[in-house]
Amino acid sequence: MPEIDLTHVAHRLAIVGICSGFIGAALWQLLVGSMHVLAHRLHTRAARRERIAHARSRGHA
Repeated sequence: MPEIDLTHVAHRLAIVGICSGFIGAALWQLLVGSMHVLAHRLHTRAARRERIAHARSRGHA
C-alpha cells in the first residue's frame, strides 16, 4: 500500500480552496451586478410608465 504524502494533500486542498473561493466571489459579484441591473431597469420602466400616465392625465384635463 503506497504511503500518502499529507503535505502534498494539504497543499492541493489549499489550492482548491483558494480557487473555489475566488470562483465563488466572482460568481457572487456577477449575481449582485445582475440584480442591480435588473432593479435599475425595473425602476426606469416604472418611472417611464408614471411619466406617461401623468402626461396622459394632463392631456385629458
